[in-house]
Amino acid sequence: MAAPAPPLRFAVIGVDHPHVFGQVAALLANGGELVAFHVAAPGQADGFARFYPNAKRAHDEREILEDSSIQLVTSASIPSERAPLGVRVMRHGKDFLVDKPGMTSLAQLEEVRRVQAETRRMYSVFFSERFESRATTRAAALAAAGAIGRAVQTIGLGPHRANLAQRPPWFFQRARYGGILCDIASHQVDQFLHFTGATDAEVVAATVANWAHPEHPELEDFGELHLRGERATGTVRVDWYTPDALPTWGDGRLFVLGTEGYVEVRKYCDVAGAPGGEHLFLVNRGEVRRFDCRHDPLPFGAAFAADVRERTETSMTQAHCFLACELTLRAQASAVRLGHLEAAS
Repeated sequence: MAAPAPPLRFAVIGVDHPHVFGQVAALLANGGELVAFHVAAPGQADGFARFYPNAKRAHDEREILEDSSIQLVTSASIPSERAPLGVRVMRHGKDFLVDKPGMTSLAQLEEVRRVQAETRRMYSVFFSERFESRATTRAAALAAAGAIGRAVQTIGLGPHRANLAQRPPWFFQRARYGGILCDIASHQVDQFLHFTGATDAEVVAATVANWAHPEHPELEDFGELHLRGERATGTVRVDWYTPDALPTWGDGRLFVLGTEGYVEVRKYCDVAGAPGGEHLFLVNRGEVRRFDCRHDPLPFGAAFAADVRERTETSMTQAHCFLACELTLRAQASAVRLGHLEAAS
């Protein structure tokens, strides 16, 4: 019987978004050991320490970067600070798992690509709307098995509740959060690539707007983009308009159209339907079926941990990760600006 793999020793630097807890949970559930964390703001550090009291609190990130026993750093720092941190992590011989968006400019992406190629370390973006969605995982398995024929189009909807009173200052500063397409739409672009198998695509059109929040002229509260590859197309709509009455933060949905059927994923709720989340609907030539995916496994954590140990790319290829980032950044950079954003251009 083979000996169990040694723990995957990892650390956290930056907890400016609660997505970090999902990243940590995925690692802990798959042989990870949270060794240390560094958070500059005392209040954030105290709060994180309450969740993980056994992790060492590093007062300088160099304590983590220079610890050769730490294999991986994960982060959900302020978006504009993620790529520079990732570069430092890779140059210290460690892999990097970061919340989306993985970077906020094409210049940052260029540097990350260069350093990743030089160091051969992993720079992976945690696309939680795929990696933490059981229904999306089941939909991908069905599509891969041929249940809908060849996938030719995706439509991804990413509505979010704004909760503006609870947002930090950087949320309203475009240079720091990167814009709504860079931020939220990276999820839907990742799913377009994953379901269609596209290895390249172009941004046909993109739009961002501030329709409802003139008091925050740098906040983009609406965005859409359209992608075209050689064998498939994709449409994305994201916004900060989720009404208060919805029982969750957003009615995220994914539609994948194939040549012989389609699937719809209702990730977080089924409006006026079954309670809870993780709903999947399949329609093809042989059946119309609803799947309850609440108890399905989530394979990303185990696959990613194995990739770190074995230097493989089973959880997500580096090329896929960078392409998803590039397409969203190109959409953000080329987007037509409407509404109250016009005065802020």
